Amino acid sequence: MHSWKKKLVVSQLALACTLAITSQANATTNDISGYHDDATTQYAGINTDTDYVTYGGYVYYNPATTDFDQSFNNDTVNGVISTYYLNNDYTADSTNTLNITNSTIHGMITSQHMWDDTAYVDHDWDDGDTFTLNIANSTIDDDYEYFYFTDDYNNADGKVTTEDWRTSELASLGTAVTLDVESNINITNNSRVAGITLSQGDTYDATYATGGDSAYVHTWDNTIVVDNSTVTSGAVTPLEGSGWFGNSSEPSDYSGNAVYDATTGTWYHNPNDTALSFSDDPDSYYSMKNNVTFTNGSTLMGDVVFTSNFNNAGDANADSNGDGVINASDGFSKIGYDTNNDGVEDTNGGWSHDNDNVDELNLKLDNGSKWVGDAYFTYDRIDPTEMYNLEDGTNSLEPDSVFDKWGNVVDDKTFQSGIFTVALDNGSEWDTVNASNVDTLTVNNGSQVNVADSSSLIADTITLTNGSTMNLSSYGEVDTDHLTVDSYSKVDLTNETAYLYANTITVSNGGEFSIGAGEFDADSFGTDTLELTNAGVFNINNSDYVLDADLVNGHTNTTDTSNATYGYGVIAMTSDGHLTVNGNGDYYNGDNTADTTYSANGEADNSYTDNVVAATGNYKVRIDNATGAGSVADYKGNELIYVNDKNSTATFSAANKADLGAYTYQAKQEGNTVVLEQMELTDYANMALSIPSANTNIWNLEQDTVGTRLTNARHGLADNGGAWVSYFGGNFNGDNGTINYDQDVNGIMVGVDTKVDGNNAKWIVGAAAGFAKGDLSDRTGQVDQDSQSAYIYSSARFANNIFVDGNLSYSHFNNDLSANMSDGTYVDGNTSSDAWGFGLKLGYDLKLGDAGYVTPYGSVSGLFQSGDDYQLSNDMKVDGQSYDSMRYEIGVDAGYTFTYSEDQALTPYFKLAYVYDDSNNDADVNGDSIDNGVEGSAVRVGLGTQFSFTKNFSAYTDANYLGGGDVDQDWSANVGVKYTW
Repeated sequence: MHSWKKKLVVSQLALACTLAITSQANATTNDISGYHDDATTQYAGINTDTDYVTYGGYVYYNPATTDFDQSFNNDTVNGVISTYYLNNDYTADSTNTLNITNSTIHGMITSQHMWDDTAYVDHDWDDGDTFTLNIANSTIDDDYEYFYFTDDYNNADGKVTTEDWRTSELASLGTAVTLDVESNINITNNSRVAGITLSQGDTYDATYATGGDSAYVHTWDNTIVVDNSTVTSGAVTPLEGSGWFGNSSEPSDYSGNAVYDATTGTWYHNPNDTALSFSDDPDSYYSMKNNVTFTNGSTLMGDVVFTSNFNNAGDANADSNGDGVINASDGFSKIGYDTNNDGVEDTNGGWSHDNDNVDELNLKLDNGSKWVGDAYFTYDRIDPTEMYNLEDGTNSLEPDSVFDKWGNVVDDKTFQSGIFTVALDNGSEWDTVNASNVDTLTVNNGSQVNVADSSSLIADTITLTNGSTMNLSSYGEVDTDHLTVDSYSKVDLTNETAYLYANTITVSNGGEFSIGAGEFDADSFGTDTLELTNAGVFNINNSDYVLDADLVNGHTNTTDTSNATYGYGVIAMTSDGHLTVNGNGDYYNGDNTADTTYSANGEADNSYTDNVVAATGNYKVRIDNATGAGSVADYKGNELIYVNDKNSTATFSAANKADLGAYTYQAKQEGNTVVLEQMELTDYANMALSIPSANTNIWNLEQDTVGTRLTNARHGLADNGGAWVSYFGGNFNGDNGTINYDQDVNGIMVGVDTKVDGNNAKWIVGAAAGFAKGDLSDRTGQVDQDSQSAYIYSSARFANNIFVDGNLSYSHFNNDLSANMSDGTYVDGNTSSDAWGFGLKLGYDLKLGDAGYVTPYGSVSGLFQSGDDYQLSNDMKVDGQSYDSMRYEIGVDAGYTFTYSEDQALTPYFKLAYVYDDSNNDADVNGDSIDNGVEGSAVRVGLGTQFSFTKNFSAYTDANYLGGGDVDQDWSANVGVKYTW
């Protein structure tokens, strides 16, 4: 703040106020500063009795007509508004409040005394008489850097001369809101404020205690609530002196241009990037408590600066309160007080409750609010060796560590003058820019922290809960004593150049700590202890990672999964990842006497022994990737985890099965290693390998349909050949120990034939066409089948009732395959094949009277498929397979014909047969030979009937069951009609 020399009389001040202030009720523009110009005299750069700059920006509780009152509504104000007299008006029942509504303040609001001849007010601090500032639907832009004016005067020749002037800069007065009084600030309804600066002003009050019993303590309390509004950076230096394409920067233009000192490794923030600043008074006896909330989509764009000092820190071992005694009432001392003059410090003084000696800044972002900027924190501290009679002991951790008299690291616990906490809740976000330092960071309920490129974040503790995330970009770094990733939250370190350090990392309740997007060996984080509990996940992705830390969890007492105390952590990786667990190396190799202060033979910065082997507890190993590429040799037996400690008691089991190539694999523990164990076929490989068998099932149903046509021609009324059409369908279950499937088939056949006599036999000769659709499935696998077939067939019946049936066929099969892999990826592919087939049946019709018959028979049939090479969308390759299938059947049919007239008859029949399928086939998948042949013995049982409605028209139906081999036919049906010539 600048102070200029003034010489004003009362009448001049009244005139200036009259010129500067218009009625607020008219909602006009108000210029805070003005210029009184004597037309003849020249302005000399300072105020004189004739030419002077005026100020009229004070707010009063009981204002004169020309002064500002406590409410701005629909106003525009140019300049600096001062609440100095309002803040210092301690009249009983006076309202210490300023309301800014629907207005624009082209400048700032300050509680400081401005440059004029108005009187300073001497007063005592009244704890509780808090200044309230309400800003609604308004803008305070901090963009009033100078007051520009023109001076007219007569020169030496008596001629009128004009000269332009500007005052000294006003930017250094502070940001848009700069207050040194206890404040309650409410910013609402889409308001925009360019920076808030709160400092601890005069705290003197003769009636207040200065230390000792906390029952008499007073604290300096500030509250800021920003609701659906924005706080940006402000400016403390003029910005009009530089520009780009004719425009200078604005105070709200957050640059993020902090300065890095490579020598000290320290970031120094740009003062013009400050959005929130809190600074306590080191000479005060009272701590400063600041609570800030951004809510309902509010935005904080700029840095937050918190400066804390121990109360009255400069008066150590001095009688600061003038009572003639050096004691605790003389403020808090970093070096302690010797109250009994025995040469030994016995108290740090201050208030009896430690927290009353500590400043606080509690910043919360809630309900989708966002912060872009850094947290700068400056504080005093004392180490445990400098603590005298503290009630609670340490209250924070020091990243730079605490040392013993030899300069060895012994601890990190300290007592700080201030505590800085940041909390993100309900989908809020913090994007760091350069370097941030806080005590506690909590990220809750879907909120996120993004550590930007080359930026850093230091916090004593960081806790993420309920689906929150922390992401580190290139060269981003996070350092903390304890990182907790809980309840499905995630910390993402997959950028190879990011780094995180934490003494302890705890991942629990489905939370995930993820590292390494590529195949690299560089350390992406450092820790002493990685704790995975209650399904907490450590995800190394496809890294080859060496963990130089202890791997632990809280459930080491049982491996019985049914036990209520059983719990586990999860280690996740891709199939080409690898984890080596070395432990943190803490050990004690001295004598048997534990020196908890210092050990010449052990590590001074850890306990003489951590009593933890490299890995303890229960873990599930999850394989996250899936692919159709790769042979068995590429995966089977590959090592996933190696625990470099023969004393390890950790147990590892499979968390899932992963689709890799044609097979699924899971983790299996073998001693202190974990390897990939080969399991069953994947869903997509199972479908691909089942297709030839499923094609054969369709063809077998067609064979049965043609066979039924020829069998019916030999029984019932006379059949001289004709036209026929038949529906066929069935359900199959295939399982040869490798492939497994369920199949539904529906189709239709149409045929035409004729009766021919010759060569000592009666012949039926004909042709047929078949069309079918199949639905093949197992788990997520699915195949849609289409087939088209052409048949020629014949049947010869000799006079001795021996018959021979035969057929030849050509078929084309088209199959569309789809499935989901273990990682949820959709897979599809298409294959087609051509097939030639034959069927031959020999039997004897034994007549039982005029109407009954028993027909023993034997048959053989074969289908020979030739498929094409194809590749699925997940890169699984299937070589073209020649798939051969033979079926042998011996059985008996028995039936009886009931004749109702010479044109109508009913023939029910029964079938019982033994069937043997011979299909010894192997398919080549990804270079591996896999058995997909189906074979074995089965029993066929069938029932059917044929009814002749007229001499030329009849209908027939039958149903069959076949079971016992690799393929069970749960049911099949054949329903048809024929018209005979």
